[in-house]
Amino acid sequence: MYVETTFKLASAGALLVAVAMLMSTGGVKGQAEASGDWLPLSFQGPQHWSYIGGDWQEDEAGVINPPTEACADRLAFYVGREYSHVEAKFDFRWNIGHCGAGFVVRAQDPSHYYLVHFPSCGQHYRAKHFWAVISKADGSGWLEILDMQMIHGVASELKAWHTARVVVEGNEIRVWVDGRPGPVVYDDSYKSGYVGLESWIYSPNIGPGSSFRNLEIRGTEVPPQPWDEALQPPQNWFHAYPVGEAQQSPSSITRAPNGDLLMPLSPVGLLRSPDNGRTWGPAESEGFPGGFIHGTSDGRLITLVVRNNHILMASSEDNGKTWSELDDRAEIVAPAGVDKLYPSINPLMELADGTLVLFVYGHHASASGSSVLEWGSRHCVAYSMRSTDGGQTWTGPTTLDGPPGAGLNLDLTEPYAAQLSDGRLLCLIRPIYSPWMWETWSDNNGESWGPTTRGPFPSYACAMLPHATASGALVIGGRMPGLGLHVSHDGGMTWKQYRIDTTIWAMGTMYEVAPDVLLWVYMGEYSPNYDARAQFIRVTPEGLEPIR
Repeated sequence: MYVETTFKLASAGALLVAVAMLMSTGGVKGQAEASGDWLPLSFQGPQHWSYIGGDWQEDEAGVINPPTEACADRLAFYVGREYSHVEAKFDFRWNIGHCGAGFVVRAQDPSHYYLVHFPSCGQHYRAKHFWAVISKADGSGWLEILDMQMIHGVASELKAWHTARVVVEGNEIRVWVDGRPGPVVYDDSYKSGYVGLESWIYSPNIGPGSSFRNLEIRGTEVPPQPWDEALQPPQNWFHAYPVGEAQQSPSSITRAPNGDLLMPLSPVGLLRSPDNGRTWGPAESEGFPGGFIHGTSDGRLITLVVRNNHILMASSEDNGKTWSELDDRAEIVAPAGVDKLYPSINPLMELADGTLVLFVYGHHASASGSSVLEWGSRHCVAYSMRSTDGGQTWTGPTTLDGPPGAGLNLDLTEPYAAQLSDGRLLCLIRPIYSPWMWETWSDNNGESWGPTTRGPFPSYACAMLPHATASGALVIGGRMPGLGLHVSHDGGMTWKQYRIDTTIWAMGTMYEVAPDVLLWVYMGEYSPNYDARAQFIRVTPEGLEPIR
């Protein structure tokens, strides 16, 4: 389906103007002779391309590759012709495990456009599910995900070429992949604009993340608007503690009794921020043993270390300057068939009544010797543990796949949880093979959990705010698509999603530094700059927005 290019000309003079406009878009290989013909777009020879992040290249075989110098969005806008209705077809492939491939439509400038994109990460492609996404770039530096859909029958393996078709007509955007229909969205933000390509990689100089070929477009042209090449998309992330020596990994953030924020950052040590996370420096701490730091509701400052199947705890009475020796508080007795349990990412949470909950997971014996690359062969189970006396004693592990479930879900790895304003607990669990996260609920402060069900979206290596925000929102972020961020204003029933970065290591920790203002510190790119990234996030009635 397409709409032929139409010009309503009132006079011969207007015709000459229109012809001059078309001639000014020269330099296109195989330029279409008639308005309804496909227009092949090439990167060979003089072209009307505007780049964000470096020049794109096309080889002799017609394969188009983006630049690879940085872990960030790479965009190429074709500014030779502007379209209202437009149809495009092209081939794309993923070359590496963590990357993305996208097609831009109705671009107003480098920060305002729609993006039809196909994200990849190691967990999704080895578990054989394929996702197509339609998003909107609104000038914030984030992508608002309008729809994200798994398409059946499309291979997720790397190096496989796929054929995409995109049709934009009126306020409707449709996409097909390998002939299979994908998401459809309706949005009135942008009426016309330029087209382009998008790609990203998770770490610099590892080769092109994605490649394209056979790019063709046709549609209804409109008079082109000026294109400002000097305008750059905003960057919302910053390096929390830039030293660039080894990949940094934050485990937790808490507020000390004196109001400072404290954050253990591996391999640096304990950091302190006196200004709500805008700047960080060494905490000048003596004897800090590492672990998961937490300021309790009764004014104590503790840290938990899980070592050799034991829960160890230390405390500080001077805002983290000195620490007690680690005390052994409990042995984690793994259930039958599980040899060892590990703490999840940022696993410690405190409930409204002071109960501490610790989330752990482990490999099941039935997966012994298996490879995660073999479908269904790797087995994993997840549990929670509780302390009602401030961490002095702990219950044994309680399955997160509870009654009337039999606790037999073997696809559960890292759990992440939050307490809602009404007291219920929502736990979302990273899968190995499921296309979506697993979801389970507790109505009794984690004493037991309901059966696991399919969750709302795919995500891995997450950080979740352990309580509802001041306005009652739930927020979780993690890998896929790119660095994804998700918010629910209705207690986890529905979610709004964003892509806020293209480094995908994620993990890290999330903290509410002010009412409805969050700080998320997460693992950054792998090289050459290994420093953790951070973003400030505001919860609004409409969703989330960055704070620069």
